[in-house]
Amino acid sequence: MLSKIQDFIQSEDDFLITSHIHPDGDSIASVLVFGSILKQLGKRYQILLDDRVPRKFDFLSGIDEVSCIDDASLSFSPRVLITLDSSNLERIGRVQAVIPGNIPVINIDHHLSNETFGTLNLVNAEESSTVEIVYDLYSSMNLPFSADVATYIYTGILCDTGRFLFPNTTSRSLAICSEMIEYGASPDTIADKLYFRMSRDTVHALASALSTLEFHFDGVVSCIYLANGAYSGSDRIDTEGFVDFLLAIDQTEVEFLMVEKEPNLFRISFRSKNKVDVNEVAKHFGGGGHTRASGCTLSGTVGDVKQKILDVLEGYL
Repeated sequence: MLSKIQDFIQSEDDFLITSHIHPDGDSIASVLVFGSILKQLGKRYQILLDDRVPRKFDFLSGIDEVSCIDDASLSFSPRVLITLDSSNLERIGRVQAVIPGNIPVINIDHHLSNETFGTLNLVNAEESSTVEIVYDLYSSMNLPFSADVATYIYTGILCDTGRFLFPNTTSRSLAICSEMIEYGASPDTIADKLYFRMSRDTVHALASALSTLEFHFDGVVSCIYLANGAYSGSDRIDTEGFVDFLLAIDQTEVEFLMVEKEPNLFRISFRSKNKVDVNEVAKHFGGGGHTRASGCTLSGTVGDVKQKILDVLEGYL
């Protein structure tokens, strides 16, 4: 499949690159590396996402190429769609509405829940991150690794392995990151930019969320939430990683965070430690992800949403 994709992009032009709503480090790294591939091949491309890139990724070279649909429109009529880190087309959000009909799709992803919706599908749930798969494509084309590309790849793997703490961290993940250091990625700089630049608004939001901590099923499940009044849609608040604070609580198995993005509309982030497949839990609500980390969107009051989740979790516990 790597060879097929390589041949396809060599023969085509006018690419639209996109990824899932609420972009994270893996999705951003993946679109940037793929953009670098196309740039070196002399291809025309545009990177367009449903949401704006979180501010903590502003240190990545070329990040200005990643546009939000609120701020930019298509600069040409794309002839190929590249979807990265998205388990289905619905996950790319409003970008789906601007895609020409019958456009060929290259789907590259590492989610177990991927629906193999592409014309060409390169999906491997054994990989820690989508950028690991894009790394394989980059390497197979014998393109030179610059410090910028090395930084993208290291960043994507670092983020999707939870700073190398999640069980999806493999020897291959670490070997690729080691290689990227040789090419110029700076581990201390990347970690500092990503994890030690929290805005005051983010810290206040974290404090607000942690103050709602609850335990259920004799402490096996823990949860927190952030209501719309605290969140207020501020782009200065980055809630990614809030749920990971709950992983440190002893004797819990499942953790979840509810963030009210709009009145009565919550984005849910699930984590589990050893036993519960939270990908299956998220699928109950039209979401998905990985065995130990997944997400979905639910409507209702915070109490209603919490109870819906607990009712489903009860069957797994």
